[in-house]
Amino acid sequence: MEYDLLVRCGRVVDGSGLPSFVADVGVKDGKIAEVGRLKGNAAKTIDADGLAVTPGFIDHHTHLDAQMLWDPYGTCEPQHGITTVVMGNCGLSLAPVKTGIEDAIVKSFVRVEAIPRHALEEGVKWNWHSYGEYLDNFEGKIGINVGGLVGHIAVRHNAMGEEAVERKATAKEIQQMRALVLEAMEGGALGISTNRNERHMREDGKPVASRLADDEELFALCDMLAERNGGVIETILGRNKIEQFNLYHELAKRTQRPVLWQSLQHRWAEPNLWREQLDAVEPIFRAGYQAYGLSHTVPLVRHFTLKECQVFDEFPTWKNLMFLPVEVRKQAFAEPATRQKLRVDLADPRPTNFHRRWDIPRVEKVIKPENQKYAGKTIAELGAMRGQDPLDAFLDLSLEEDLGTVFWNANNGGDWNAMGEILRSPYVLVGTSDAGAHVQFGADFGYGTILLGLWVRERQVMSLEQAIHKLTFHVASIFGMQGRGLLRPGYVADLAIFDPQTVGSHEPEWANDYPAGSKRLIQRAEGMHYTIVNGKVIHQDGRMTGELPGRVLRGPLYRRQKAAA
Repeated sequence: MEYDLLVRCGRVVDGSGLPSFVADVGVKDGKIAEVGRLKGNAAKTIDADGLAVTPGFIDHHTHLDAQMLWDPYGTCEPQHGITTVVMGNCGLSLAPVKTGIEDAIVKSFVRVEAIPRHALEEGVKWNWHSYGEYLDNFEGKIGINVGGLVGHIAVRHNAMGEEAVERKATAKEIQQMRALVLEAMEGGALGISTNRNERHMREDGKPVASRLADDEELFALCDMLAERNGGVIETILGRNKIEQFNLYHELAKRTQRPVLWQSLQHRWAEPNLWREQLDAVEPIFRAGYQAYGLSHTVPLVRHFTLKECQVFDEFPTWKNLMFLPVEVRKQAFAEPATRQKLRVDLADPRPTNFHRRWDIPRVEKVIKPENQKYAGKTIAELGAMRGQDPLDAFLDLSLEEDLGTVFWNANNGGDWNAMGEILRSPYVLVGTSDAGAHVQFGADFGYGTILLGLWVRERQVMSLEQAIHKLTFHVASIFGMQGRGLLRPGYVADLAIFDPQTVGSHEPEWANDYPAGSKRLIQRAEGMHYTIVNGKVIHQDGRMTGELPGRVLRGPLYRRQKAAA
């Protein structure tokens, strides 16, 4: 047969941003063989009349480092047309690792990425040391393509042990870290990620290790990418202050590597910051350097209870309470003196991510039937209904329900006009799904299907061709994923086939599919008919096929070594 797979009569949106066209797509040996009017036969034929046929989407910002070890599809990624994921963001990776520091790495994943400790302890076997050995675990065992960044936190713990969360590094330790970064890049890392977010701490309350790194250390590690001319630099500095753009500019200029920074979104606490950020990043690109802001397609929602909560971590009293045992915490929440301290925290005028508005967070789910009348109400409305101050109503309702009341909050993304401008910007990389993280607080697998449904079809802020470019070739180009991201002959046959009239995402729902009986939130899709990885259908009409054609996508230093050999 001429083709292994033949997709007939689809509307081809090839990822370049050029206008779409109706054509057949022939696939052979995992690659796109031909595009046009094709007459050959195929082992499998898909009728795509009325459907869009595009390159598979690339989710560049995930924390699937652990989940991919037990879930070869990174569920729910393929349901949303995602064929490739990048792990290891925000300074967090599971490699490199040496015996004795495993728990130091786990502590950061548990708190920063809110992954249940018992799931990590059962699901992560630690049968590797180097980053390349970690990637070896996935060869031949995955349904989607995976690549990863080496995390600064793991690198620092390897060089410094537990002192990584206590002090600056010495010159000798920085040289050790440089060697570890080079080893990781030669083992296949797509770049390096770092984390100086002042909110990010370990499970024990200590700062994540990379927060102790000064500029000298950061630049020394990133210089390894510049010296070898490969890889991206991903960073999160916490609140996005305009003065931080001097660092982005210096880093991008010094290394001439793409810098990815978090994040560029409309924020209720600082509603004009997004415009200032776009104005600040434009000169970096004008000067000839790359510093892409990461953005989402919807408000970044967090579902939380006062048993498990990170929403208020910026405030000292709130944060300290969340580290107390639950029974002690309940007593503290009931005390008038403690409540006064919580009010003082919220009254602090310094800028924070949390908006301090009680008209935005709302009651999502109650435990007791008599409290059902509060479901769907904002905390401000809850207070009015109960004749209480909103803070008292918030705490009292939680205490009445043994801290089991589920609340909904979003700090950003609520201004649709602002979000439209952000998403259209050429300086913005769309997608901060955080897939694999915050599994009991939210699920954002569907940023791509939301872009296509909400922003393209409903709000018409960009064309379908522009959106597909944002989800595919734009990402592949920045990350140096050769032969992917375009639907062209010779390119790898990673494809998404969907109905532009119905594509979209469902609301998150609970699933009990994590190790050790852990539950998590998942997000399903609408209108995504087929997801194809390396020429094989892995997802069809809401069902996984069982195929495992995914590949490990290793970075440029690894590829050069292989070519030389």
